[in-house]
Amino acid sequence: MTIARIQIRKRMPEANNQENPASAMTFWEHLEELRRRIIVSLISVGFFMLLSLSFSKPIERIMKLPLDLSTNKLLALLIDRIFGHDATFMGFLAISLRASSMGVEAKLIKDGPLEGIMAYLKISITFGILCASPILIYQVWAFVLPAFTTKEKQFALPLFLIIILFFIIGALFAYFIVAPVVLSFSSKLFEGAENLWGIEKYFNFLVQLLVGFGIAFELPIVMSFLSFINVIHANGFRQKRSIALVGIMVLSAFLTPADIISMLLMAIPLILLYELGIFFAFLVEQESEVHA
Repeated sequence: MTIARIQIRKRMPEANNQENPASAMTFWEHLEELRRRIIVSLISVGFFMLLSLSFSKPIERIMKLPLDLSTNKLLALLIDRIFGHDATFMGFLAISLRASSMGVEAKLIKDGPLEGIMAYLKISITFGILCASPILIYQVWAFVLPAFTTKEKQFALPLFLIIILFFIIGALFAYFIVAPVVLSFSSKLFEGAENLWGIEKYFNFLVQLLVGFGIAFELPIVMSFLSFINVIHANGFRQKRSIALVGIMVLSAFLTPADIISMLLMAIPLILLYELGIFFAFLVEQESEVHA
């Protein structure tokens, strides 16, 4: 019996190492793995960055698309998709919206000898990161995954995918809704002045807007996590609505370009997302009570 117990005790650490192989790695082995994954990530970004230089025309059209979009045109398209093209009230509404839709009357210019080069490099790097994002996400995931236990892995993968999904939704909302509205509003101010926008500043504006909205749309995930670790629960979020409203306005002003329209276009969805976060926190509490 004694010999059998000793053998079982010797096998237990081996089983734990198989379940969590990261615990068996030394600090230098972790550092070497991190270095290798960073090199793979940089090579993939560099490859897609060089590849994007060969597709400058399609990338230029993608970058200029918010100038040609309008909220009225998008609403008309949505009405057509839902109600069709029949001669009904909704059909006439779609026609009216489409007739009143106009793109932004602005011209992108190179405001200096180096602006075209800098804008070209920034655009290439950005699209290189976007195209390489599946590889980058896999490298991050493969590095942190071994540190999780089997139970943690069951929650980590869905949470990771939800975080990415909400970021993409926020960026798409900014690209198709917020950017056209803000650009149109800006172009109509000071009607006597011609809209000549530097291409680098225009691109910086788009990137800041997309990243800002992508981060802001993570609000329900953050609230769910705070509820999961018992920092604040759904009732606490309900009681702090007024404080949250002020915080959302400050965050919107910080994450968006300095104009009231883009700030409101971020603040209103964030208020709705705050309510969604209360619902998510409530679901997390219910799940915890079930497993308690």
